Amino acid sequence: MISDLWVIAAAIAIIAGLLASQALLIVVGVLVLLIWITGKHWPRYAFRRLTYSRRLERRRAFIGDVLDYYITVDNDKILPMIWLDISDTFPLGLQTGGTFRRGVGAEAELDHRITTSLLPYQRVTWRYRVRCRVRGYHRIGPARLRSGDMFGLTSAEQHITNVEYLLVYPRIVDLRQMMNLWERPLGASRGHRFIQDDPSRFVGLRDYLPSDPLKRIDWKATARHGKLESRVFEPAATRYMLIALNARTGDAAWQGSNRRLFERAVTVAASVAEHACREEYTFSLVSNAIASYSSKWMSVPPGSGSLQLESVLESLAMAGPFWVTELSSVLREESHSLVSGATVVLVTALVSRVVVNEAEEIRRRGHHVMIFYAGDGDPGPVAQLLPPEVPLYMAGPSLAGLEEMWRDDWLDDASVAATVVESKE
Repeated sequence: MISDLWVIAAAIAIIAGLLASQALLIVVGVLVLLIWITGKHWPRYAFRRLTYSRRLERRRAFIGDVLDYYITVDNDKILPMIWLDISDTFPLGLQTGGTFRRGVGAEAELDHRITTSLLPYQRVTWRYRVRCRVRGYHRIGPARLRSGDMFGLTSAEQHITNVEYLLVYPRIVDLRQMMNLWERPLGASRGHRFIQDDPSRFVGLRDYLPSDPLKRIDWKATARHGKLESRVFEPAATRYMLIALNARTGDAAWQGSNRRLFERAVTVAASVAEHACREEYTFSLVSNAIASYSSKWMSVPPGSGSLQLESVLESLAMAGPFWVTELSSVLREESHSLVSGATVVLVTALVSRVVVNEAEEIRRRGHHVMIFYAGDGDPGPVAQLLPPEVPLYMAGPSLAGLEEMWRDDWLDDASVAATVVESKE
């Protein structure tokens, strides 16, 4: 702030100029007085009737989507903004031009900067292209606006507390591309169909197949025809699927979480949910992962249709890469929602003895079980302990080409569209 002594100095210069008939002293005094008035009152009026707003094209997107992002500044007064510096907090999971990284580790974030000037009654709008790189619930803001007088002697700032949110869903991959059955040394079994049969709707007999469970064999017909025959049932009117996501990615707790493998598992779970919705299943989701803004594991009640898929994708979008308990404990707690003959899809990046035991226990309770392995390479020797009736699908090779989502290939400033300037009457 300019000292009030400058007013006395300006008055002395003006009076001396008048007494001595020196125009130069008068001009200097007037300039000093003008500088004092500007510096004295600029912080008070700089941000009056100045509005700052953001707008996203939409509030939900998938990984890889590109959205339009608009920033508008409106100077609705006669006082011009000689310079205006805008600093807006931007999440790391979104990618656009004009951003600079600040902070390290968990405290890292992006700073979106704009420097401009505004004439009286002028509105300026910038359009940016934003690419969604990482799933999650991303926050844009708050922002800080700084401005100063034309002489550069004083400055003022204003904080904009309004924020915008964008929910980015996990990527969805065609499930058939990930269903590469693991070839076991002891022989690979055919996987169970996703379709469930209603045992109360008997329609006929057919020759026995090695993949048929023993309870389907019709022993009377077998004795009569001299060969094994299986009963055939009509498909159930309602098919139920439970998607169980294992957030554990390492054998020991001290190893922490492998973010890359966890993201793979989330992608597989989202793809299974999309398949279940398309095939008109009633499906639900459980996981030992921590839900964002919650200390409890994830759980989505059973449902069907597009609204159920949206609920599952929202939960997967906000899933944290940390586990609170073993998946078997979660399944025991949620077992009350399982109907007879349900299909349980285990999605995991780690095939441990706990996973194998849980798959065997679920199968003994009369449910179909299948495992999608999202890890790297071979699932390990423990997978050999899986019963032949539990297929193990290798989803990792189909997900290897999606690793670019974790690269730091930021867009440059060429991604900024032309500035749109609107002048009011």
